[in-house]
This record gives sequence, C-alpha cells and structure tokens, in this order.
Amino acid sequence: MNNKEVVSVLVRVSDLLEIKGENPFRVRSYRNAAATIDGLSVSLELIADAGEDRLEEIPGVGKAIHGKILEILEGGSCKLLDELMEELPCGLLDMLAVPGLGPKKVKLFYHSLGVDSVDSLEQAALEGRLRELPRMGEKSEQKIIKAIDRYRRTQKSSRRFRLGAATALAQKVKEYLQAVEGAAVVEVAGSIRRWRESIGDIDILVTGRDGVAVMDAIAAYPGVTEVIGRGGAKSSVVIGVDNTSIQVDVRFVEASAYGAALNYFTGSKEHGVALRSRAKKMGLKLSEYGVFDEETGEQVAGKDEPSVYKALGLPYIEPELRENRGEVEAAEKGELPVLINEADIRGNLHMHTLASDGANTIEEMARAAIQEGYEYIAITDHSKASGIAN
Repeated sequence: MNNKEVVSVLVRVSDLLEIKGENPFRVRSYRNAAATIDGLSVSLELIADAGEDRLEEIPGVGKAIHGKILEILEGGSCKLLDELMEELPCGLLDMLAVPGLGPKKVKLFYHSLGVDSVDSLEQAALEGRLRELPRMGEKSEQKIIKAIDRYRRTQKSSRRFRLGAATALAQKVKEYLQAVEGAAVVEVAGSIRRWRESIGDIDILVTGRDGVAVMDAIAAYPGVTEVIGRGGAKSSVVIGVDNTSIQVDVRFVEASAYGAALNYFTGSKEHGVALRSRAKKMGLKLSEYGVFDEETGEQVAGKDEPSVYKALGLPYIEPELRENRGEVEAAEKGELPVLINEADIRGNLHMHTLASDGANTIEEMARAAIQEGYEYIAITDHSKASGIAN
C-alpha cells in the first residue's frame, strides 16, 4: 500500500464517522492523521519496516490510528471501515462523490430526510425538500441538482477499454519512453499485464538513471490532454483516444526494487494482499520496495519478480493467474496450470474471404494456414442477405 491509498482509507473512515454522528474529536483525529500522512515524503511501509512503533512518531498518529494504519498496510482496509460500511447505507459514499457535497451535508440529508443515495438526493431536491433544511435554500437546492448532473456525466465518461485497444496504446507509450535518454527498462504493468478483458487505466514502470527526464517525457507525449499529477518518481496524464480518454500512470523505480514494484503494480490487489499475508507469517515484509526481513530490515529479494516469489517459498506465478482465485494455494502444491501459448493454437474457426469482406481467396488463406502449422480452418463468410457478400 502506498501513502495515498492509506490516506484514502483514513479519509473514508473520518467521513463515515462524521455522517454517523460520532464524537467530533475522533473524526478530526482521523482527518488530521490523513492530512499529515498525505504530506509525508517517506513511505509508511518504510517507516513501519524500521519498527512498527515508529509510526507513532508521526504527528497526530496515536496508538488507535497506529493500529489502523498497520491493518491498512497489511490488508488494504481496516476493521473499523468494514464495520462502518456494513452499518451505514453504501449510497452515502456515492453522495460524497457529488461535487460540493461533504460529510457535513450528507449527514444533514441522511438524518433529516432519510436520503441515502444520489437518486434519493435528486428526488428530494426536485421535490423542494432540501430547501426546508437549516442553512439550505432554493439556490443551494438548484446547485445540488446541477452537481448531480455533473456527477452522472462524469460517471458515464469513466469508460473501460478493450484489452486490444489499451494494449496498442500502452505499447506506443512504452516505445516512446524507451527512447528517452536515461530510461533503461520500461514495462507495462496493471490489468493489461494480467490480460484482463477490459482496462480502466494504463500503468507503466521505468528504471534507469534519470527519473526527471522520464516524467518530462510523458508530460510531453503527443495526445496528452491533461497532466493530473507530476513528480520526480510518478506522473499521471490523460491521453485522448477515439473521442474519449484514458489515464496513464508512469512510475520511476529503483533497479533494486524493480521486481517488487512490477509485482505490486501488476496486481491484482487481492493477489497482493494474499502475498503480503504470506510474507508476514514467514517473518518477512513485502512491499513495492522489496521483500525485507522483519527483524533486521535487510532486503532479501525484489530485484526481479521470480526472486519475490522464491523468497515467499513459491514458484513464479504468471500475471494472468494473479486474481487470488486459488493460484497461491496451487503454487504451494506445485499444481499451477500451464497457460495457453501460440504453439497450442491448432486452427481458426472464423475467417472471411473475398466472397464477402475478406482480403484473400480461400486458396490463399488455406496456404497461409498450412504455413502457420494449422490443422484446420473454417470459412465463415457473410451471406448475400447481409448486403456484405458479393
């Protein structure tokens, strides 16, 4: 878990505590801790590696929040957040995503009107019920209606891309970054590397000797419509694609931690949690920075991915299997499945010829199939009724 992810969990806890009506002091303690961590220049995982009690040296982090941070670092969440999400309607979190709405207003709407979702909030606004509440009026009500409209438009634009389209763009960005002076290894991570059918964003890792040059390069990539964030080791940009856009995150990592970082940012999140839990039981600490001995703090693996799995007593697990669906248990037993590769393809059951919208004759396609070593092909031309066939 990186600092931003820990901050996100703590902010969510503070928001839900405020909506629930908890003690304001307790709410502020979580919010202040989140703000402090957000400003840290050092990873929480590195601080914890130096000694878990070192977390309490961070201003605003007492014993209670210290324990929550350890939970988050280990499992991606904490028991308190899970309990709050079970106790309160899940739609309240969606309401917090509406522009201009914070926990104070969401609490007011929830406790006064029973509003517990964006839909019920919109209905209350359209019926004129919000204006009757303290510190609300007709203008505030109209602002909320417009904010909900913006929220919905944003949700619709948050599309996912087919693997093929996302991979093609990722490959172009990869080749572009490989040409940057100061870049050594460039690799695509994330859900593309796991070959998921749909992709939400693109993750790329880079090693080398000049992270600043890499960050400058991605910000100047042709097609970038927005630079969301830019630092010395990470930049996030939005690249326009076919009348829409996709976010691309580029991270510069040390060569000594490349394998651990590649494993971490390839995911899935659930697979990572399973590996970190296994590491902890073995007296090890796994993070994006490497595999470390918990007692001595010495790095024992992380330069490449196979070394990460070897340190955890496992054979290498292919990215396509990393979904926490039994792959770790299968690896323990030496029962990992063999993935299909190009040599396993025996034929093609969907081919079009010049008879419809293809580009070759049946004979040409048959000869090409023989050259590929195929055992069979199936011609599936369109019928004349489709209007495509000749």
